[in-house]
Amino acid sequence: MDWDREKWRGSVASKFIRGGEKNAVKYADEIIVLSKDVQKYFLETYGRETHFIPNGVNRPEVREAKLITDHFGLEKDSYILFLGRLVPEKGIRYLVEAFKNVKTDKKLVIAGGSSDTDSFITSKKSKKRQAFSIYKAIRDTTLCLCVQNKKSSK
Repeated sequence: MDWDREKWRGSVASKFIRGGEKNAVKYADEIIVLSKDVQKYFLETYGRETHFIPNGVNRPEVREAKLITDHFGLEKDSYILFLGRLVPEKGIRYLVEAFKNVKTDKKLVIAGGSSDTDSFITSKKSKKRQAFSIYKAIRDTTLCLCVQNKKSSK
């Protein structure tokens, strides 16, 4: 839940957000959630039924991945991609630590936006052994190409 995110823990904001959650449960005619886990949370915590409507995306046009190679030096099948919000609760620190113990020639590419937690990205970039690359806020066409370039042609 949003109030339990690391960036809010122990703050007045966390209490405020949790209060908003409780008011929504009590006063809203209907509640829409974006994940099955949140739907389960509302049912188990409050006994409240919700409507699950997942986030959707338009299917991207398949394009040549030359842009990824030109801008980032990444060749097809030469990297392992983490794609998501760059926030502590995603556990990226565990991925980075685990990757350091993997014997591979592949690069670990971490791509996504950081929301308002830029200090988390800065702390990851400042590590002395750089076994990975962070691409902050890769969006739209470039992001689609990064994902398409990961797909194997086998």
